[in-house]
Amino acid sequence: MIRVLIADDHNVFVEGIASLISGADDIAVVERCYNVDSVKQKLALNHVDVVLLDISFPRVEDGLELCEQIHQQHPDTKIVALTMHDDASLVKRMVKKGANGYLLKNTTKVELLQAIQTVYQGKQYFNDTILQLLLTEGPKSRKTSIGMGVRPTLTPRETEVLGLIAEGLTTQQMANQLFVSSKAVEFHRSSLLMKFGVSNTALLIKTAMELQCIN
Repeated sequence: MIRVLIADDHNVFVEGIASLISGADDIAVVERCYNVDSVKQKLALNHVDVVLLDISFPRVEDGLELCEQIHQQHPDTKIVALTMHDDASLVKRMVKKGANGYLLKNTTKVELLQAIQTVYQGKQYFNDTILQLLLTEGPKSRKTSIGMGVRPTLTPRETEVLGLIAEGLTTQQMANQLFVSSKAVEFHRSSLLMKFGVSNTALLIKTAMELQCIN
């Protein structure tokens, strides 16, 4: 029996994933965790074969750090990133931190079970969407492109969030204006930081202005 821990700070999503897995004969959800400390505690007390890890937990950097800690402290435990982030650079960062697989949250039950079984066998798992992202990213890094004055490609929502950041709105104010959750705003903010190759909001605004992404 493959013992699975689900780590996500959205209770409804955790229960949904647990429900999908529940019908499998060879897979059992043994732990549900809604914060970083809970994941660490459960892994210290129980044997877990596979962790399904939300990268934004609650921030991208938290998920990356937790992935690395699990990999170092529990090397026999496999990690599958389960996230909204369809960004090739983030896939590579997660793999570097020790992730064995990467799935988007719109995955199907069949694909989810296949991913769990594949990483449990010591292999890596990336679905067709993620593989296509990695293949089409190209050899030039995003940071190099920014350095050469190339504007990153933004989604319509990222453009909206960038504009609101430049106006000085808080995360909650942006969430209210866009009719989305605060976590969704943080997701787009993290994506913008990665796409522009910067580490904070001030540099994000400065770089975006230099590239004429905002006025």
